[in-house]
Formats: sequence, structure tokens, C-alpha cells
Amino acid sequence: MSSDYFRVFGTPMALGRTFTAEEDRLGGPAVAVIGNGLWHSRYGGDPGIISRTIDLGGEPYTVIGVLGPVFASDTKNDIWLPLKPDPNSTDQAHYLRATARMRPGVTLAQAEAAMKLAAEQFKRKFPNAPFMGPGAGFTAIPLRDSVIGEVRFSILLLSGAVGFVLLIACANVASLLLARATIRKREIAIRAALGAGRARIIWQLLTESLLLSLAGAVLGLGLGYLGVRALLAINPGDIPRIGEHGAGVTLDWRVLAFTLVAALFTGVLFGLVPALSASRVELSITLRESGSRTGSGVRLNKARSVLVVTEMALALVLLVGAALLIRTFAALRGVNPGFDARNVLTMQMSLTSSRFETAAGVDRLERDGRQRIESLPGVTAAAMTCCLPLEWGFAQPFTIEGRAPTEGPYSGEAGWLPASPQYFQVFHW
Repeated sequence: MSSDYFRVFGTPMALGRTFTAEEDRLGGPAVAVIGNGLWHSRYGGDPGIISRTIDLGGEPYTVIGVLGPVFASDTKNDIWLPLKPDPNSTDQAHYLRATARMRPGVTLAQAEAAMKLAAEQFKRKFPNAPFMGPGAGFTAIPLRDSVIGEVRFSILLLSGAVGFVLLIACANVASLLLARATIRKREIAIRAALGAGRARIIWQLLTESLLLSLAGAVLGLGLGYLGVRALLAINPGDIPRIGEHGAGVTLDWRVLAFTLVAALFTGVLFGLVPALSASRVELSITLRESGSRTGSGVRLNKARSVLVVTEMALALVLLVGAALLIRTFAALRGVNPGFDARNVLTMQMSLTSSRFETAAGVDRLERDGRQRIESLPGVTAAAMTCCLPLEWGFAQPFTIEGRAPTEGPYSGEAGWLPASPQYFQVFHW
């Protein structure tokens, strides 16, 4: 990465420093910054690691810094090296990603406008640049959207489903409280006859509802913690920002605060209707009746009917939504992508050594590495490529003789990706 990478993200350092602008220039010294995990696992947290030389790909690199323990990377990087871009290079491959921290007061719309202007300037300066056709350009998106991507929509959808479940449970509890208030109507009448005002009776019933809600919140937190640990232990998949072994998914103060607020809100909201209904008592009538003949009243029946209808409506919405989600999931699982990804393992490499500055060095690494992998027991085929199936490849512009250009100076462009022999055999294409 470039020298300002750690400054952009405000990365704390445990030891040493990060790269300087001079170290990030072509021909600069071979230096490296290592992660906190590697520092402890391989070097035992030795503070003397600074200025020590480590071997990377057969070349010596000097360690100049150790990152703090709070800096987490979803790519599980252990070593960071300076980018050292060549200002005279004409290679315009699109494998780099730019990240910037906006100044205070700058909006996303302003940043997008600046990037659009930069794209127009780039096109004028490099009219024959690949990957920059008439519809191509630069844009700016928040880092959170870049990291989370389409997972955000799925999480919001699941949160909505959980919200429906919560409302159904609250409607159930409110119905039970209404039924319980029917049985306690004589008790409440006696309290009123002894001098208890309506406000005190409502507060007593709300207190009982809040205690019930808080008890459910505590039980839910315990079950939620166990459920999250169980899901992470089964398979965390490609969920972004979950941290090492799910360390980023914890019951922190925000989860506890949300649970407390939700418990208080639902306890008051769904306990208020039963409390108001139960507090309306006619002393002379209620006290003359026996406990077995106490009626529920018209208002109580209406309130319970409304809760039952609401509960049924929410349950129907939740059931239909769940059925549609299951149907969509089954349809996605049944789509044939055109290749077989079962039992296929992948690995990415970054070539930074001077040995790979020529095509011959890269070809030798590719050939030797593929042969060694194929010799492993259980490996049926091995291949090298830049891009896996369903990933973005490269775009190659072309010109058709005798046809007027339609995309800048070219007639069009075609997608392509380099692949070694047996690439199609690996994926059973």
C-alpha cells in the first residue's frame, strides 16, 4: 500500500512507525510493517523486532513497525509492504483500490462530483486508456458500503423478520395480561376500595409488565449469545467484519443498550392497554360479584380482539415473507453457474520480489508451483489464473477494420482472463 495508508485509517502502532514517502518511492529501501498477531505468534512479542531483518521471498526486509492489536483486517494480513509505484509505467491494470478520508464538511455528493471531474480529465489525458470506455468513470462510495456490500440488505431483511417475531410475542403477552386482568378484577376493585387511586393501580400493573419484559430480555441475551457462538462455530462464511474467530460479533454496550430500550418500550407499550382496561372498575358491581362470575366487559373483549387480529396479521406477513425467502434461497441454490465448485481450493499470491519483474520469473513460479501442487496426494488438477469464475476479469478493446469506432477510438471491447492449462478441468467446465 502507499505510505499514507495507515494515516488514512488512523492505525495505532504498538512499536515503531509506518512508511515514509521516501520509502514508498521506486527504488526505496526494503522495509515492512508486521501485524500484532504475527509479532506475538512468531516473535513472542519481542520489542527488539524493530530494525530486525526478515526474509520475504528470498529477499531481506527490515521491520520498521508493529501494528496495534485493535487494527483488524478481514483479509488477515500479517505483513504490509510499501507500494512503490513507477511514475513512468504505462501499465493501467485495475487491481488497485483508492481510499481517502474526506475533510470535515465535505459531503459524499461533493466527493462524487470531484471524482467525475477527475475521470473526464483522465480520459482527455489518456484517450486510448483501456477500461475507460464512454460509460466508464470514477465514483466514491462510503467504506462501510464497500465492505458490507449486499450483505447489508440481507441483514436488514432479517432484522425486519425478527421485528415481526417480537411484535407477535408482545401481542401474545398483552393478550395473556388482558386475560389475567379479567381474573384479577375483583382484587383490583378491593385495592381501589381501600383507597388506591387509578394511577397507582396502573403503575403497579406496568411494573409487573416491565419486570416480565426485563426478565425476557435477560433470557434473550443469554440465548442470543449462545446462538451467535454456535453459528460462528458452525461456519462464519464470508460475513464481513466479524473479526478473527468471530471476535467482532460480541454483546457490547450498544447491544445491551438496545435490548434495555426495547424491553422498556415493549413493556410499557404492550402493558399499558391491559393496565388501562383493568383499572376501569365499577366497585359496587365488581364487589357484589363472585370470583367465578366476574365478566370481562365489553372494552376488555374489544382490546383482546384487536390484539388477536394484530397478532394474526403479523404472523401471516411473517409466514408469507419466510416462505418467499425460502423459495428464493432454494431457487438460488438450484441455479447452475456453469461450473462445479465442490472440493475446489483457491489461494491468492502477491508478487513483489525483483525476481518477478520479468515475465520469465513469473512463468517459472507459475510452472513450478503448479507442478508441486499437482504432486500432492488427493489433488486431481491444478491451474493458475488472475480471476475466479464470476469475478471481474480484464477488458480488452479492439478495432474492426472498415467499421467506425463506437466506444472512443475503438469498435468495442471484450472481456478476457489469462488461465493456465487444466483451468477448465479444475472447475469441470
